[in-house]
Amino acid sequence: MNHKTEDHKKKFPNESDDKKHVDAAVDQVGHTGWYNRFKVHLGQKLGTAECTKLEPRFDRNIEKLLSYHNIIFNMVDAIELQVQIDPSNISKKRVLAPQEKNLWSQLGGWFHFLSLRHYNGAEAHLLDRFSYTCSKIAQKDMQIQKRTRSHLIKRMLLYIGDESVELNNSVEQLNVLLSGIDETRHALKSAQITSEAKSRGAAYHQMILGFNSKASEIQGWIDEVTIIVTLHQNELIKFSRELSMYHDSVYNAIMEVLLRLGYHVHRKK
Repeated sequence: MNHKTEDHKKKFPNESDDKKHVDAAVDQVGHTGWYNRFKVHLGQKLGTAECTKLEPRFDRNIEKLLSYHNIIFNMVDAIELQVQIDPSNISKKRVLAPQEKNLWSQLGGWFHFLSLRHYNGAEAHLLDRFSYTCSKIAQKDMQIQKRTRSHLIKRMLLYIGDESVELNNSVEQLNVLLSGIDETRHALKSAQITSEAKSRGAAYHQMILGFNSKASEIQGWIDEVTIIVTLHQNELIKFSRELSMYHDSVYNAIMEVLLRLGYHVHRKK
């Protein structure tokens, strides 16, 4: 049995046939009686039944692939926390907050409220200046929040979304098919008549086809990792560059209002 083919670096050309093989094999495993499954597992424990295992290198690569998905998942969380720190938005899995919920916008609103109700003259003018600056920063803040998901880490989000679900399902199916191979092989070896051997042999063959198709699909994801890592690195660099520009613009906006108000501050070098 060989789960590797010459076409490792891409999926089989006829994916519909592969899916049929996998679906048929998984369905077949589902119809295996619990007693037969128990006998095989018991035989494997006692050493009287064969136990098929994945090639060690292939098994390690699957673990690395799953680990990389988890790394990107945590990285996306960390990236989004850089542009959205409001717990109420984070709990709703949102990065872009409505303008009235933006923290800079709220701060500007409070400055304006204080200038109208509690202060007058020069102090009110000072608060209004800060309120206007906060409004400008809020626009920049919402812009980077929006761009983070729509442009800056778009590929990362796709990678930890449907692709992660599909990968986890495929690995789960692969393990099911691996057990199915042992069960159908054990059934084939215990066949006593020709017709029984033919039907069980066909079932065993179907299981191998399904396993090879699913293993080839997973191998395709493994082969793509080198390219995927480069794309994710580029996104991280792009995000870091834009985040740096955002912080510079916030700093400059605050320094500008302070200078206009007559404060003398040392600009960063």
